This record gives sequence, structure tokens and C-alpha cells, in this order.
Amino acid sequence: MISRRKKVYGVIGLAISMLVSVAPPALAASTVTLYKDTTYQTIWGFGAAANHPVNELKTNYNATTQGQILDKLFRTDASNAGLSIVRMEINPYTAAQDAVQTTFMPSSGVTDWNTDLHQRWFAQEAKNRGMNQFYAVPWSPPGWMKTNGSPNNGGHLSTSQYDNFANYMKTYVNQYRNVFGFNIKWVSVQNEPDLATPYASAQYTTSELDQVSAKVADAVHSLNQGVLVGAPEGSNRTASNNYMNGFSVATRAKLDFVSVHDYSTYVDVNHYGKPLIATEVSNFQTANDPSITDGLKWANMIAADLKRGERGWLYWWAVNPAASTSGEGLINLGANNTYTVNKRLYVMGQFSRYLRPDDTRILASSSDSNLVAIGGKNGTGRASVVLINNSTSAITTTISGLTLANVSGRRTSAMEDLAKLTDIAVTGGAITVTLPGKSVTSYVEF
Repeated sequence: MISRRKKVYGVIGLAISMLVSVAPPALAASTVTLYKDTTYQTIWGFGAAANHPVNELKTNYNATTQGQILDKLFRTDASNAGLSIVRMEINPYTAAQDAVQTTFMPSSGVTDWNTDLHQRWFAQEAKNRGMNQFYAVPWSPPGWMKTNGSPNNGGHLSTSQYDNFANYMKTYVNQYRNVFGFNIKWVSVQNEPDLATPYASAQYTTSELDQVSAKVADAVHSLNQGVLVGAPEGSNRTASNNYMNGFSVATRAKLDFVSVHDYSTYVDVNHYGKPLIATEVSNFQTANDPSITDGLKWANMIAADLKRGERGWLYWWAVNPAASTSGEGLINLGANNTYTVNKRLYVMGQFSRYLRPDDTRILASSSDSNLVAIGGKNGTGRASVVLINNSTSAITTTISGLTLANVSGRRTSAMEDLAKLTDIAVTGGAITVTLPGKSVTSYVEF
């Protein structure tokens, strides 16, 4: 028989135990607040390079596969990424040296526009899908302009060719814009001027690049078509910063933007009073990782760059050659008309679909350190937000600061690829949503 005292103590202990188990200390709810009146930079866009791999797509794959890949890259419907910039190489080789990456100017005073057919095909297919922003840059001037006589292995632009090279760049821009109809919005003076590589490359001292950049800027600007000229596009931000530090005040004034690559640790190059765009990065030294883990790596880099006021972000190749196993492409070409899509493309689409060219970044404040938020608005004031949940657990958050009646959204996660979500009605300027762990979700008002 249990004594009355033991029964009373037992009941009290049970009550206390239940109280403790069902009423833990309250935690602050997660919130994301959009401030449409707090504005930052204009968005230029998101994209990748064409270069020689698109010749493989053009030549070795049937029209069905080509269409599927091109849709995935550039269309803005369904689960397509809607990329908004293509980076194109201004080719340096003679036809005898390379039948694909052939220059339009094989010798002084001679032009041949029956060249670059692979990139022009790719550019036209992008245009057919609503994309018409192109970024052009040479990996090397043609060999006849250089000290080593070759597009490869570094070498320098001969001082006697500075004016010819500036005219060469102007001629390319004019032809591609006004004859071929490709909207070259940005032109950069040289890809990775700090490196000499076995493939197309050219090295510049700071003094050389200073002089050449000024001449290219003057030549391209003389077209009076609003084409922006940038430099120095070093192989990493340190190299770019070193060049910018050494440029004359006059040359820096002529440049319209600063271009950087991200193959090293972050260094601030965003303090010269110029718009900045990151134009190349990839996993070129490692085996391809198609997973959401890799996707989140790049999502967080994009978000960090945007929060620093940068205008756009480009991966390396749009398509990775079938013979390559590296992580250099957004889509990996395979054998027999096959291909695979990496999560990094879908993650880029979470930005590119919801932060369109000429949108303005707005303040998006997140109360949860695991939840990264990037906000934007278009010219009509319609807001969008990209949310990165870096936690392994789901996060429920309330998004406020909305002014339209509804939002639509898409999500990329381990199991989703820009998947369409159910539309949500806005109540009191807010919605409450649950974001799965390790995911990127984007919403836009309508």
C-alpha cells in the first residue's frame, strides 16, 4: 500500500515534471523584414561564359538535347534558370592555329567575320529565349600584335600595337552590336593579365595595362553607344586590387566598372567608386560536385557579393565538356546526347529569376543567422526576396514589408530544382513560410 504522503509527493513531482517538459523558455520567432525604401545597387545580372565548350554542344548534340540545355540555361519559365548574361571570348587565333577560336583580324588591316560561329550560335539561341546581355573580353590579342608572336604562353602586347589593339576592340564591339545584333553591354580589356598560361593569355605590367585600358576606353566610348569598359579582371581579387592601386587617376576615371575573378580569398576591390562585377569562378581543380552542398556554397558567395554592393555574378562555363570531370560548368555534357544539371545552376536561377537586370537591391533584414536574405525590387516597386537556409533543420519565418496582395515562389533543395511553390496571400503586409533545411527559396510579389 502506498502512503498518502508518497502519493501526494508523487503527484506534485509529476506536475512539476510535466510543467518543465511542455513549457520550455520561449524562443524569438524568425523574421525577415523587407525595406523597400532602403535601396542599394542596380542589378546587372547573373550568367556564365560561352567559350569553346559551346562548340561541342553545337557540333556533337542533336537539336532536342541542345534545346533542352539552352532552355534550362536561359528561359524564365518552369524550372529554368533564366540566366541574364553571357560572357564571350574575343578569339585570338588564326584559322591554322585553331579552327574554332579564330580571330576576326588575322593580320593588320584584314578582317574575316566568318569566324566565332560557335559563340554566335550560342548567343543567338540565348537571344531567342529572351536573353540579350553580353560581356566580351579577350584572353589574348592576336599573335601578330604580341611580343612573343603567339596567342599562347603569355607574352605582352607590343607597345607599337596599343592603338591597333584599341581599334580592334572597338571594331569587335561595333560589329557584334550593330551587324550581328548582340547587345554587348560590357567589354573588358584583358582576361587575367597577371598570368601566362599554355592556352590563350597575355601579361601586362601595371603601367602597360594602365595605358592600354585608357586607349580601349577611349576607342569604345567613341562609338557613343553606352558600352561600358572595365578592367583589370585579374585571376583573383588581390591581383585586381594591385592593378587598380597602380592605375593613374586619369585611367581610373575612364573605366566604367571594375571586373574581378574569385579564385582566392576575398580582398576588397570595391573602394574605387566604380561598379564591380565578379566575372569568373569555378571548382576547376576538384571533381564535380552536383549536390546542394555545392549549390549552397555558391549561393552564399553570391549573397555576400551582393551585400557588398556588387552588380552581378558569373560562373565559369555554361557547359562543361564531356571529357571533363571537374566542376567548371553549370551543366555537364555527357556521351550520346546526355547531360546532367548541377544544383549550382538551379541555385543561380533562384537569384537570376528573381533579381532581374535593372532591379534594385533593397534591405532585407533576417533575425536568424542561419537564414540569409537578399531583397530586390523592380521599377514598379514589386519586391522579391531570396532566402538561403544554411541550417540542416527547417526554419519557419515571417516575411514582412510586402505591399502587394500575393507572392509566388520557387525552391531548390536536395530534392527540388527551382520547384514551383503554392502561391500565398499576403495578410497585413506579411506571410509566414517554412523553409526546409539546406535550401534556397525565392518569392516575388504579384
